Amino acid sequence: MNGGKNFSALKISRIVIQVLFFIFLPAWYFQTFAGVKQLYLSLIHHQFSAALWPQIIGVLVIIPVTLFAGRFFCGWMCAFGSLTDWIYRGFQKLFHKNLKIGETWDHRLKFLKYAILLLIIVTSWTFQSSLFSSSNPWDVFGAIAAVGNTPNFADIFANMAAGFALFCLITAVSAFSERFFCRYLCPMGALFSLVSRFKTIKFKKPSTHCGSCKACTNSCAMGIPLYRMDSVGSGECINCMKCVSACPRGNISLTVSGRKIRPLAAGIAAAVIVTGLYLPVQTALTQIAQKSAAPSGQAGTAEFLLPDSSAQSFGPYKDGTYQGSGTGFHGGRTTVTVVVSGGNITTIQVDSCEDTPSFFNTAYTVVSDEIIRSQSTDVDAVSGATYSSMGIMEAVADALSSART
Repeated sequence: MNGGKNFSALKISRIVIQVLFFIFLPAWYFQTFAGVKQLYLSLIHHQFSAALWPQIIGVLVIIPVTLFAGRFFCGWMCAFGSLTDWIYRGFQKLFHKNLKIGETWDHRLKFLKYAILLLIIVTSWTFQSSLFSSSNPWDVFGAIAAVGNTPNFADIFANMAAGFALFCLITAVSAFSERFFCRYLCPMGALFSLVSRFKTIKFKKPSTHCGSCKACTNSCAMGIPLYRMDSVGSGECINCMKCVSACPRGNISLTVSGRKIRPLAAGIAAAVIVTGLYLPVQTALTQIAQKSAAPSGQAGTAEFLLPDSSAQSFGPYKDGTYQGSGTGFHGGRTTVTVVVSGGNITTIQVDSCEDTPSFFNTAYTVVSDEIIRSQSTDVDAVSGATYSSMGIMEAVADALSSART
């Protein structure tokens, strides 16, 4: 790609894909991160079941694509990354104030995201601490980002004040420093960075054809010192293609196992593959979970087999079918029917939902599974879908209020 026309097509295509994912699939980041958590908890507790599969769809789709092709998800599809891109571009066009972080400090600060990932794994996942439950900026983003809904700032201030302050700080710094959160703070970015080190798609830029302009490095959204590289295999690269557009000599090419491919085609293909895999995989894994749990399982129903010890003992609830409702995202009402058999919660069925589908679906499979497994509504909310999670918990608790023995 050597002409300005082609460069414009590449830039415009990426922006269009970012907008589409922001509108229709804003919860993918949270869903994938929640899936990593569920997979981790299953491994450390040695508890596996077919019910786990729908919860880790993002992991099963996005991680393999990242392993092969690199971080296209971060550069082209992540809603939060797109938001910070737009903030940065808008601010720079208006004020031209850019915070430059030196190469040495940039390299050091990038280790912060690995420390944050480790902290989350140890405190929130392993020991199930709620220390950071109200200070999560992704929950705030989830409450704000749904297109077509007016954010309920009163609830955000009341329940996530620390998270809102952190979210505002991140977005403010993003106006001065491109992809600040992605570079230094994103725990999922830390995982993606590790995985993408094995990618087969790489940028090639022979130094023998380079000048002294450092245009590639100056344009890199992730601050990678490209001027020192002939082949870009860094896990920090998010495949934004800005270096390709910036090179005045057309010296940067995208390759798969050494063979050149078109950057524009690669970006579009990555988005199509991820979305094309997601929907059929989601359908297939949901059906597997339902069939494994009960032959009569229906769509919108969480119904999982309890461990033998639980099934044989009489639980704390009266057998019967109970209905309850709760308030979820943006005040949407969620109504559920809960079935109790043998004193235990066996089925949670959604009767009606006014919640935002992308966030509700992310929360439902995880929360309903956890309620049935723990036989309690006191379970962790799904990161990024806190209000949807709370609506489900409230609805189930309301139903169970009539089932106490």
